[in-house]
Amino acid sequence: MERLTSYTDSWNRQPLPGPLAGGPPPTDPQAMVVSALWLLAAWAPAATPGWRAGIQLDAPAQWDAAEPVTDAGPLLAERFSFTDVQSQTLQRYLTSELNSQYVHVRRVPADLTLLMRDWRDRTTRLTLQAAASVEPPPEGSRLPCLMTLLSDLLWVNNNNPVTFRVHTGEREEATGAVSWWARTREDPPEDGDEPRFAPIAAGDVRAALLNVARGGLNDLGADWDGDGDYPALPDDHIAALLSHDLLDVLLERVRPVELHGTGFLPVDWDQQDEEPEVGVVVLAGEHEVAVLDIDVSC
Repeated sequence: MERLTSYTDSWNRQPLPGPLAGGPPPTDPQAMVVSALWLLAAWAPAATPGWRAGIQLDAPAQWDAAEPVTDAGPLLAERFSFTDVQSQTLQRYLTSELNSQYVHVRRVPADLTLLMRDWRDRTTRLTLQAAASVEPPPEGSRLPCLMTLLSDLLWVNNNNPVTFRVHTGEREEATGAVSWWARTREDPPEDGDEPRFAPIAAGDVRAALLNVARGGLNDLGADWDGDGDYPALPDDHIAALLSHDLLDVLLERVRPVELHGTGFLPVDWDQQDEEPEVGVVVLAGEHEVAVLDIDVSC
């Protein structure tokens, strides 16, 4: 089965596709900015004024001739004019990444070209051009982009991000969640050690993803003193929107006739007290199967 991961995965990093394929792995800041731009293109409503993003990693230096940028927000607003909440929220995330203390941004004079130099001293060139329509992102990039941004936002502890993996493949003759799950493991389990899967509704998978996001956002509980309920995850929070889209993409692709789950899938918030591990959801359609891993282990 084909494995998809994030562009920052520590163990099985997803290679960049399309025009960025074949180069060195991106730094974390590069991966976040690229993923946000490609996802903005994927999310853009049909009536959005056209634009395309030219992205060049490790670009030839024009750094000294470029103008320092203290706030990338007004520059992005020159090209983007989103009216939907989802895209506006993602645009704010992209702005925060470009305004981060860990990168420096400059603008090439007389052009909407930004140069971003990150903490590894690698320079990324971003050219935002008007176009007849929004240029779609590279094929197959949407799920890795979603997993990249979610792993940037959600943390198990100070050192370990929540990680996501998706395996997809033909349904073939394998029957049952354990059989489909076993096809995605590098070391198949011995008889008797297989996980126990149970049917799960798509709405419960969605609730579990949102609770994982709620528990993994450090800034959400930063001011919580332990009294009363833990802060709720706002519907328009970027982590909520990414979680919704991750499931929606899988549901649209597989069109499952059955779903099964095992492991840490906190449908109810109180289940956050359970010992963290890997949650697994198997989505089985008539012709295709997808296996989603949600790894909240240390």
